[in-house]
Amino acid sequence: MSARDHEEAAEIVDAEAVEEGESLAAPLPPPVVREPQPLPARSALPVAQAAAVAVSGFAAGAVTAAVLHSVGKRRAVKAAAKRPGKPALPVLGTRSFLVDVHLLGGKD
Repeated sequence: MSARDHEEAAEIVDAEAVEEGESLAAPLPPPVVREPQPLPARSALPVAQAAAVAVSGFAAGAVTAAVLHSVGKRRAVKAAAKRPGKPALPVLGTRSFLVDVHLLGGKD
């Protein structure tokens, strides 16, 4: 790299020297203090809308689960009836349980 290339690549700084303890910044204006204002009264419309959306979403999910459950039962019954040589067993009732297993460590 030649001296000319070095001069072209040099950074130009526009600055002003400041003595220690001296500041060029203007003092900040005092903070503006305002009295707290009460919030305007809101109607219950947004709350009612949110509740309606939540209830309708829950209802749609419940209906979907019920439809899928009944379709699954019908398919299982039809598949059992079509199996050759094995008659469909009558189902008197079913039970399903949710099991939560926790593995605990020792006192080491």
